[in-house]
Amino acid sequence: MAEICKNCEYEIELNFCSNCGQKKLKRIDRNYIKDEIQYTVLHMNKGFLYSLKKILRSPGKTAREFVEGNRVNHYKPILLVFVVAGISAFLTNTLIHPEQIMKEYYSVKDVQGAAIAEMVASFIFKYQAIMMLMSVPFMAFFAWLAFKKWGYNYYENVVITAYSLVFLQVLTILIVIPVQFFLKDNIDLFMTIPTILTYILMFGVFPWFYIDFYNTKSAGDVIMKLFLYALLLFAAFVFLMILSIIGGVIYAVVNDIDPSTFRKPL
Repeated sequence: MAEICKNCEYEIELNFCSNCGQKKLKRIDRNYIKDEIQYTVLHMNKGFLYSLKKILRSPGKTAREFVEGNRVNHYKPILLVFVVAGISAFLTNTLIHPEQIMKEYYSVKDVQGAAIAEMVASFIFKYQAIMMLMSVPFMAFFAWLAFKKWGYNYYENVVITAYSLVFLQVLTILIVIPVQFFLKDNIDLFMTIPTILTYILMFGVFPWFYIDFYNTKSAGDVIMKLFLYALLLFAAFVFLMILSIIGGVIYAVVNDIDPSTFRKPL
């Protein structure tokens, strides 16, 4: 029996409106909720877990498949970044409580700017999901500059960058977070070993990812492009740091703030 679409008022002859795609009216009952739950679980299994499995097996190839059109079974890459980073933040803040560790660490360190360092470290741990998501377009821009001659536009590099960060974050969840958990009662080791592991992952993940992505190029050519990519990112980081320092100095001067305020008292 035909009915009028509740969204655009076209006549629905089958299960969906041919004009806007609205589904034919179905009263919300136990079966409706059951179907929604089943869809959510299956979608998570077929999309999210499928994408993670593919990324761990062949990260670059998985990103290339998505960019080149094989997308039906994959989780959306930008959403994947946010979900994976969110899982990482949840595990970190639930199991490790980094803000407490940072507070304890800097409370015994007689270093200049300890209070600010503690605040920054705690902020990074707490909001890493948002920061990771925000870094995607920024990093993608410099990836696009470095790899521009190899045929992918900026927006495709956004997707490529998202996959590379997901790969890094998944390995961080599997390797770094367990180490942090077991070392959380030893502050000095907590501040050194996981940091070293993170750097090792970073220096290993990106060459692995991009060599796998650009599998028709020589590994040497990919490494050279990555080196340029790293230089561009470093230059941008230094520039932003200089701007931040200048901004901080101007703010302190305008508001007549004593610089010793930012130092830990002896």
